[in-house]
Amino acid sequence: MPPVTRGFSSSLLVPGLRQIYVETGKEVPLDFEQVVNVSDMEWNPITDGQYTGLGTMPEKPEGSQFRTDRPIAGGTKVYTAVPYGFAFEVTWEMWRDERFGLMEEMTRELRRSSMQRLNVSGWAAINNAFSTSYAGFEASKSLCSTSHVGLDGVTRTNRPSVDIGLSVTAIQGATTRFMNMTNERNLPLMLSPDVLVLNPAQRFTAREILGSSGAPYKADNEINSLVQEDLRYIISRYKTSTTSWLMLAKKGQHDLNFFYRDRPMYDSWDDPTTKNAVFAVYQRHTDSEYGSWKGTDGSTG
Repeated sequence: MPPVTRGFSSSLLVPGLRQIYVETGKEVPLDFEQVVNVSDMEWNPITDGQYTGLGTMPEKPEGSQFRTDRPIAGGTKVYTAVPYGFAFEVTWEMWRDERFGLMEEMTRELRRSSMQRLNVSGWAAINNAFSTSYAGFEASKSLCSTSHVGLDGVTRTNRPSVDIGLSVTAIQGATTRFMNMTNERNLPLMLSPDVLVLNPAQRFTAREILGSSGAPYKADNEINSLVQEDLRYIISRYKTSTTSWLMLAKKGQHDLNFFYRDRPMYDSWDDPTTKNAVFAVYQRHTDSEYGSWKGTDGSTG
């Protein structure tokens, strides 16, 4: 885009307007950081590799030799940071003569643009949780699937066999799948659900399901069986689907990852040939992605 000049709007230069209105308001925080693992990259790209531990100890008949075992190597996951940048340029004359502070406000808008990009990228794994083109260690398999095939050949699921909307039944099924989750050698995993990730349209249902000691939608004194699960929920404007829901283990116990190579860097300089002022922000990071699906569960609704 060309620089903003005095010709952009004569109304900003002379008396006449009482004030100007810019749609800004409070910034939406980086809410993906509440549920996604966030780290800095030491180099770019980086690769994670998948390996199993050992299997269940077999019987050893008297006098027989020990049976041996070894890890099984799985797939790899490559995380690549992509550069992003944005700039605003204004002539000295426009900066000097503009009366309402709009040009100065635009320098602050660079941060809002940066935050928007971070949130869109940070929620990518969750918004693509049911896409087979957004895979982890297991090729062509979505984050939430009914047919994860482990390195031991066992098929596992972190999605209901028939997709179901957010409800008591849906959450009960997901917590049960968490309890039954096993590793790639079919040993039990000590993983517990921690948080439901929802769209703003689902917040009322979440309150009804998790917000009282009594069973929702029932007139008797039956207890709410989900209370002791100690689940919380997060509502994000950046979760695009209004029907899907995800259940995650605590950060650090699942493998949804977002990596910074360069955190946002703000800069400004004057062009010596024109005296135009340039304000810029640069950042380099991945989208949120994953290697292992363990510690997640969900449905399209």
